[in-house]
Amino acid sequence: MGEDRAYQGANALILTAVWCAVLIPAGLGVVQLLFRRIGGGLRGAIALFGTALTLALMVWLWVRQGGAVTSCGTSPDMLAPFFRVDGVGLLLAALFGTIWLLVVFYSLGYMRGHEHQDDYYGFLLLMLGAMMGFCFSWNVIALYIFWELAGVCTWRLVAHRRSALEVATANRTLLITFSGSVLMLVGFAIMFVEGGSFDAAALTGPVVSPWAAALILVGMVTKSASLPLYIWLPDAHTAAPSPVSALLSGIVAKIGLIAYLRIFVQSHVMLPVWWTWLVGGVGVCGALVAAGIALRENDIKRILGFSTVSQLGYIFLGFAIASGLGAVAGIVYLVAHALAKSGLFLAMGLVEHSTGRRDLRELGGLMRGMPVTSAAVGLLILSIVGVPPLLGFFGKFYVVVAAIRVSLILAVGAVVAAVLTLLYMLRLYRIFVGGPRDGVVGHENWVMTTPVVVLAVLTTGLGLCFPVFVKLVERGLGL
Repeated sequence: MGEDRAYQGANALILTAVWCAVLIPAGLGVVQLLFRRIGGGLRGAIALFGTALTLALMVWLWVRQGGAVTSCGTSPDMLAPFFRVDGVGLLLAALFGTIWLLVVFYSLGYMRGHEHQDDYYGFLLLMLGAMMGFCFSWNVIALYIFWELAGVCTWRLVAHRRSALEVATANRTLLITFSGSVLMLVGFAIMFVEGGSFDAAALTGPVVSPWAAALILVGMVTKSASLPLYIWLPDAHTAAPSPVSALLSGIVAKIGLIAYLRIFVQSHVMLPVWWTWLVGGVGVCGALVAAGIALRENDIKRILGFSTVSQLGYIFLGFAIASGLGAVAGIVYLVAHALAKSGLFLAMGLVEHSTGRRDLRELGGLMRGMPVTSAAVGLLILSIVGVPPLLGFFGKFYVVVAAIRVSLILAVGAVVAAVLTLLYMLRLYRIFVGGPRDGVVGHENWVMTTPVVVLAVLTTGLGLCFPVFVKLVERGLGL
């Protein structure tokens, strides 16, 4: 009896911490949206405080749980568990909280003097709350609610500057992603009829029909901007402020991948033998096509946008294999890409903020005025390319090794995509070398440079400590 009460008390404490991580930033975001007369500096301070508190909760919970799995939920049975706190969820929540904190700090410099800061910081905090809830949602209805809330916030943030082109881009983003999520919801309904549960952890055996799985996959592919439904993401990056682009690429575009991990990898559902080829093929084709387009782009944000589409294909390939190695590879590269691509978008935002230009052909020699940023960007690019000992190398290496065990064709496609990644990233880095073009020079802004450096240090540090990091991932997956 005493042990049961202690367990229930611990369970309630964990559930309270998760709800606080969801409601504190979301509540502060709503406050910012309702009270429009708050000064810009105070808005930034509130956002920084809310994000830091959310991250502190996740770090405390991670240390307390030590990667243990706890189910926290509501009754009725069809809705339990509402949340499931596991090592993977804690890792992702801590990762997202860290990136979010750095982005908010960066925004203090980037957004200074900009209009509509009430909407900007309000929706930024509201989306953080949605992402915290999403990380721990195993009930697919809860997962869908947080998914859509993040989508609405994305829509408003992409259109932040309110120009006609940006509003049109945001509307197209919402239309495409919402269409995919509706199909996914239909798949969830079929899954419930066939399996009798909305709990992804309870799925076992052939309870998901190919039709339901295909509909769910369409929603995931749409949200995670994979071939052929990737068209919204590069345009959204072009329209959005750079801090929003960092969150879109580093975090929001991972939503579909996380949902795939929960429903098709961490559950015990049985899928057809051709499923690996379908999802892996989508991932590899997306990686190749988007990398080819990135080679021809001249807008630095569009290059990174298509690069994101390409790199998400790697993660899909790892999760498609669904073996222990494939799942570990996918999570490792998800973390590596989130850190590196967020840093690169913040760095390119600093370049644009400093020079007023985004065209590769108009930029060069920026290393002279931005030596710290150029060094950090070099490390982040090397991680995306897959150079040891940076974290991105281990993620890509594991994905290719896992692919070789399933199909040499998929593995060769992944290697070719990696070569293309090297080519367009070298092309991008040319803005820092050589001589200045048309007299354009950049300069450091320490409020905006610091987050880029921190992300480069994290990418390097996790690579150097990879044996420890990969054990955390394996423990989170229960391997």
